[in-house]
Formats: sequence, C-alpha cells, structure tokens
Amino acid sequence: MNPPDNSVLRIGALRVDPALDEICTGGATIKLEPRTMRLLVCLAGHAGQVVSVEQLLDEVWHDVVVNPDSVYQAIAMLRRVLGDDAKAPTYIANVLRRGYRLVAPVAPWVDAPAVPQADPPAITSSETTGPISDKSIAVLPFSDLSEEKDQEYFADGMAAEILYLLANLPGLTVIGRTSSFQFKGKSEDLRAIGTKLGAAYVVEGSVRRSRDRVRIGAQLIDTKTGAHRWSDTYDYPLGEVLKIQDSIAAEIARALQVTLDVDALQSRPGLRNAEAYDLYLRGRHALDRFDKSGIEQAAGFFQQSLDLEPTLSLAASWLADTYFVAVLNEWVPPSVGFKRIRDATRAALKLSPSDAFMLGLQGQVSLIYDWDWAAAETATNRALGLAPRQPFVQYCAARVSSALGHWDKAVHEINTALAIDPLWAPAHLTLGRIRYRSGALPEAEAAFRRMLRISPTYAWGHWYMGLVLLARGQPAASLAEFQQEASSVSARYAGLALVYHAMGRKADSDAALSRLTEEGANDLAFYIAEVHASRGESDEAIAWLNRAYTQKDPELYLIKGDPLLKGLERDSRYKALLRKMKLPE
Repeated sequence: MNPPDNSVLRIGALRVDPALDEICTGGATIKLEPRTMRLLVCLAGHAGQVVSVEQLLDEVWHDVVVNPDSVYQAIAMLRRVLGDDAKAPTYIANVLRRGYRLVAPVAPWVDAPAVPQADPPAITSSETTGPISDKSIAVLPFSDLSEEKDQEYFADGMAAEILYLLANLPGLTVIGRTSSFQFKGKSEDLRAIGTKLGAAYVVEGSVRRSRDRVRIGAQLIDTKTGAHRWSDTYDYPLGEVLKIQDSIAAEIARALQVTLDVDALQSRPGLRNAEAYDLYLRGRHALDRFDKSGIEQAAGFFQQSLDLEPTLSLAASWLADTYFVAVLNEWVPPSVGFKRIRDATRAALKLSPSDAFMLGLQGQVSLIYDWDWAAAETATNRALGLAPRQPFVQYCAARVSSALGHWDKAVHEINTALAIDPLWAPAHLTLGRIRYRSGALPEAEAAFRRMLRISPTYAWGHWYMGLVLLARGQPAASLAEFQQEASSVSARYAGLALVYHAMGRKADSDAALSRLTEEGANDLAFYIAEVHASRGESDEAIAWLNRAYTQKDPELYLIKGDPLLKGLERDSRYKALLRKMKLPE
C-alpha cells in the first residue's frame, strides 16, 4: 500500500491524519512532530514489509544529513507515543539486522455509515448489584511513599492480599480486585467510586519500605459521608508482613461489626522467607501488565519464589494462572501451555487442597483441553462450594455451563461474578459470548459495549462486537468493528471474511480468508472452520473442524451451539465429531 501523504489512514485501531499530524485513539487526539508523522506514513506505505534504516533515511530524512541514530531515536519516540512494546509489538516490529516492519493492518480510513444506534439496553435487575449493602467494601490500590518510589509492586501486593483476606469473611461483600484497581492513580471522588463499585466503604492505604522494615498505613472510609471509620499505622520488620495484613483485616472486620474467624487468621502459616514473598509480589505486579513480556516475567518471578520457598502456595497458584493467561492469549502453543497449567495446578493443590481458585482452573483444563465435561463440572462444583463469592470461580462455572448449553445457569453465574467485580472486562466478554450463543443479541451487544468501554483494546473485543452486529443485520457497522480489531491480525481477517461474504463482496472475502488461513492454519483452525461454515462451504468447514480436533484447538470446546456452525448441525460428519468429543448431538 502506498497512500498519498495527506490521506487519512486506519493503522490498527488508530485514525491517522498526516495533513494535521494527528493520531486519534480511544477518543484522544495526539499531535505528532511532522517528521515523526512522516516516519509513520513511510512505514504504513510499506505495511507488512521490512523497511531498512537506509531506506527510512532516504524517504524521511532526505532533506537533512543525519546518521542512523536519528532513525533509532525516532522509532523509540514513535513507539512511546503509540504505547507499543518492542518485545511484543502491536505496531512496529524490529527485524534483526534488516530494519523495521509495521505489523498493524493499514487501510484508508472510512467513517462508519450513520447507523441508528440506540443506547445499549438497560441492564436488567438480574445484572446489577442492587442497593449498596452496608457490609460492602472495596480495597483501593495503596500508595507507594518510599523514598525511591520503587515499591509500587509491594504496595499493590499489600492491597491485594488484604482484599483477599476480607473476601473470605462471611457477611462481607468485597468488590473484586480488577474493579477496585481501575481507580489506580486517579483522584476520583470517593462517593463516585462507591457508586460505581457498589461499595459502602473503601480502604485506602500507603506503604513506606526501607531495607528490612515496612510501614503500612490504612484507613476505612464511608463512601456516602466521607467519614473515617478506622485508621492505623503499622511498623514492622519485613518478615512480619503477613501479621500486618491479618491485623488490618481484623480491625476492618471489627469496625464493620463483621464476624471474624480469628482462628483462621492465626492458622495462616508464617512467612519463612521474605525474599520469596517479595518475588511473589513482583510476579503479581508483572502479571498485571497483561502482555507477553509481563507474563514471561511473572512466570520467572513465581518460579524463583518457589525455588526459594517450595511451600509458598500463593506463588504456586499464580504460576498456574500465569500459564493460563499465556495460553488463552495464544502466546504459547496449547500443547505446551495446557501441560504447564495441569502440572502447576496439581502442584498448587498439593500445597493447598482447598484452593478454590486452583480447582476452578483445573476445571478449565478439563473443559478446554481434555473435553472431559464431567471432570470439568466436578472440579468447578467443588470450587463453588468452597468459594461461591470468588469472581473467578463463578467465571469458570459460567464457561462450563455455556459450553454445555445451559444458558440461564451460565448467565446467572457470570452475573454473580460481575456483581462482585463489576468492571472486570473478561466477565463482560463472557456474558456477551453467552448471550450471543443463546441468541439474545440485544443483550449480547450491550455486554460487549460495556466491555469495550472498560477496556477499548481488549483482545478480540471488536471481533465479538462485529459478530453481534453482523447477526443483527448491520454489516456496515460490523465492518467498522472488525477493522478496529488490532489485538490479532488473524481475528481481523476472520471478521473481514465473514462480513465481506455477507455484503456479497466475494473476492474480498476470499482474500481475507486466504490471509486467515495463511496466518492461522496451525492454531486457529476453529475460526477458519467458522468462516467456511458461514459461507456455506460444508466440506471445508468439516475438514477444518477435524483439524481443530487433531490440534486440540482451545476454542473447539465451544462447538456446540455456535451460531456460525448452525448450517452444519444436520451433517452426519458434524454429529460424528460431537460424538468423538462426547457431546450430545
């Protein structure tokens, strides 16, 4: 593609206007230096191709004499503006000893046609938390007051651990960490936070760490009045950090007149290795980045923690979760990732047999990779019995129910998770998928719109939004969504193949399907099968479904009830595949 210098472009999820030197994303407009814009346009003009440093010097710096350092610095600046990661690039990839390649899709910017768009349907009473309970609380991220400002990971970890302690107290509703941490670094009014989270109280705190000592301050605040119900400061050796967490949880419970199981707190094992715990907290912080580099770092920190303290069950549990995130985001092959998850969950459950989080994850392995529906339900039901108020457990249960076509049960379970963690994007995505698969399209659209408001760049978010709009007979709006899918090139091509077919643009659909097949033959066979099925190509669809079966595709567990596969339901070959997977026809 060689766009004119002044044409408005779509690069990934960005609107790029070279004439104004502006890029727009998520409603925000960023002004670029003219030469930085020329660099971006040059890369876009060779999208998907390697552009050498010498070529960039010729095309971007032709009017001045500079050396290659100018290119390196300009690329680094452009990456910072785009929020790109050189190790896991969304936009600009390094090609060792050859140059740079723009990996994001590039196309002329086309404003979506005006489509009458009503506000998303109102959330039904079953999907809300209802009146705010007097026994509801959110733990906000703690502030790092250390002199070097290098203890953010430790401050976040303290807040998270106190949250989990409180979540185990009967009679207390504790808002999930994902939602509470949405307010990190923001100075939003506590009354507004309480309303958004459905919390009558919030816990705020700060951490000041110096060598082997830590000082933690915490306070409990009424979100309606702003009044302080309790506050205290703790100054202890680092090795007694669990004691501080227990004390804070106990004082908050007393302030709210919640029954406290003191024996449960006192039975918590002591911290035998402070360095191992520190590595665990560093792993949690790296995991929060939710990118490939962060996942790799998190796994390393958790493993180092376990090497120092093999009985630290927290590190074992989160190592398993790290592997789960990696495989769901296609950062490791399923055959590698699920083996790691299986081994890690078994190790964690040996250390803590009643870990509901790990039981839920064990159920996901049985569901997604083993297609052992009975084992998935057994593990998930055990987790629900142990921790019915843990959002992740309800999330796991909803995924099992959805795979088996138990729509009402799945909706109830995912809404239970959202009542506790209302700003958790994966739960909104799961609700949307359940609604879409069950045919409740307006509710599916509402769920996906809420998810994209919370996380505009959430992986495959625009893909699912496009699917719903296509099913609702809005191909132009669907096309606009698919064009915004920047998290996965393959997802974008899958969407384009679907919508172009629906619009009667066969050549464009064929081209997109060809690119999808080229990019995803080894790990996206299920999505390729969906496209063929929607195009009425049953033989190809069945062949790709069987390939997905052989490859143990992580999405194949959702085969039953998939709207895109509806045309195959009477095909004897499709029924035979369901029998192989031990699913009812």
